[in-house]
Amino acid sequence: MNVKHNWCGALKLVALAVSCSSLPGFSQTTNSFFQFVNSQNERQYTQVPHEVLAFYYPWYGQPPGRDPWHGYDTNKHEIFGAQRYPVKGPYSSHDLSVIDWQIDLAKAHGVTGFIVSCWGSADWEAWNNKTLSLLLDEAEKKNFKIAIHWEIVPGEGQGQIDRAISELSWALKTFGQRKAFLKVDGKPVIFPYNLVMQQVPVVSWPKIIEGVRARGSDLIVMADGYQGHYAYLFDGIHTYSLDGLPDELEKNLTLEKLGDLRAWAARYYQKGVKIARQRSRISCVMVMPGTDQRKAYKFNWQMDRLEGQTYRILWEEAIRANPDWVIITSWNEWPEGTEIEPSLELGDKYLQITGEYANHFLSSTAVSVPPPTELPKFTLGTTNEMDRLLTGQKIGLLMQDRLNDAEFWAAYCGANLQRLNWSDLIDPKFFNASNFPVLLHIANEHYISSVKVTDDVTRSLVRYLHEGGFLVSLPTEPWPLAYDDSRKMAPFCITDKIALGVDNGFEQPPAGTELKFYVNKSALSGLPPTAPFPVNGDLRFRPANRSRVPPTDYYLPLVQLWDSQMHPQGDAAVYIQHKTPPLSPGKSIYVWMRTPETLGSGEFYPSLYQFISTKLKPQ
Repeated sequence: MNVKHNWCGALKLVALAVSCSSLPGFSQTTNSFFQFVNSQNERQYTQVPHEVLAFYYPWYGQPPGRDPWHGYDTNKHEIFGAQRYPVKGPYSSHDLSVIDWQIDLAKAHGVTGFIVSCWGSADWEAWNNKTLSLLLDEAEKKNFKIAIHWEIVPGEGQGQIDRAISELSWALKTFGQRKAFLKVDGKPVIFPYNLVMQQVPVVSWPKIIEGVRARGSDLIVMADGYQGHYAYLFDGIHTYSLDGLPDELEKNLTLEKLGDLRAWAARYYQKGVKIARQRSRISCVMVMPGTDQRKAYKFNWQMDRLEGQTYRILWEEAIRANPDWVIITSWNEWPEGTEIEPSLELGDKYLQITGEYANHFLSSTAVSVPPPTELPKFTLGTTNEMDRLLTGQKIGLLMQDRLNDAEFWAAYCGANLQRLNWSDLIDPKFFNASNFPVLLHIANEHYISSVKVTDDVTRSLVRYLHEGGFLVSLPTEPWPLAYDDSRKMAPFCITDKIALGVDNGFEQPPAGTELKFYVNKSALSGLPPTAPFPVNGDLRFRPANRSRVPPTDYYLPLVQLWDSQMHPQGDAAVYIQHKTPPLSPGKSIYVWMRTPETLGSGEFYPSLYQFISTKLKPQ
């Protein structure tokens, strides 16, 4: 394996600052987030040996009330908390004969290691941690690998950072140095679960990782999710779930839809591998046989296995994507029904399928990945230093969805970010245009209009704009602020009330014409002048429209969509300066959900923040 490391720790950061300051027109940076990201760029993984890993759960056999079996009847071969019955029965995770059998069975079918659920060092986690220790003992005898699936980080702010450093340092000291622990270039591998990725703000990760390193333990962090910025921050990316899989291909999967599943999986896996490879990171794709959570959790959550065809299609597209590692969800998550471990009902069918594909993947040649391109130092098309575009600007982050790179690039551009919740907005002494000149709203279609009294959040947004605030709406679903959870998720849209300009576009692109985005190059520098409209995924277009904004407001299209006959289809990004009470003198930007992806998020967001910086008072 070829992993490039030129310096370590603080020396890296010093060298980086010197190298940045030596660039023509580039002064020494004080942006620690920018420094960390550039330091991480030195960690390059250009030829990683293949692995086939499976998520493993260590919690079975605990006392009643904590045992995930939720009771059982051995005479009837029934597990009360699972759809199927293990061939070993309702086993204990501390049974060495079971552990020995599991590892032998996994190895015989091409699985090279387990990723074991870990919830930290608390006393109540003693059962799971003992299982982890027993697994390591047995794995060391059998040339089998064990890694940690880091499941939760309680708290927020500095307390959360300190807790994360403490928990990771404990895990690495207790387990990470064991011979069987999965390592890359001698560094233990940790897989944070997507709940952790949601709980920890982007700006906290450098502090956590550097804090762990300062205690003497370096590590490999494999982020959960195919977000572009994860490849800048972390050593690799993976997913536990098939994020974004449409309901018709999950809860309603049928034989007739397997072709659609294959097409979706091909795009999904290729996207993940591409994101990782562009920054020389470790790439992983996840396969699963199906899921069935109806019995354990009493709701209709099932992805039909279709006699193994679901699993086969995912494996075939995973191998075709040519990742470094394939990860299986799961070895033994019996309550969720994703297990490949043998059951009385299915026998070892899914192990046989696993062995067929895993051995084919393991025998293929590992991919040699070229080094990544240099990280951006200047906004494209300008001499503006990217690390200080938003220096001194305190930006509020109302973030309901992590599927967006906006937070990362705001930090990279020097912003002082603070996550907010809906209740923060109704306190005028805290949330106002003076404290937060910019509010980034990253969310799906839902919002909360009322915290203490009806519509107090809505009125607070109006007040914020009237104070001169700058609302930037970056939705991850078609229409922001559309469904009010305070009204039992009823449709109650407020985008007209705050003059955001959002309008009905289309559900599907009009047939027989080519659609193309046109960029306002005088406003957004460094972007391509045009880009085609997406051809797959969610194509519901909700543009901004001048008619949805008061006529006295200043309305500047930033990105427009036109058809091949040059008929306008609406604005995919717009800047609005409110000149009509009660919203004046506020400012807003609305960006359709797929505009950044279409133009390249690593280019779009810095260009957008460059534009925003020209509309703010210097700090």
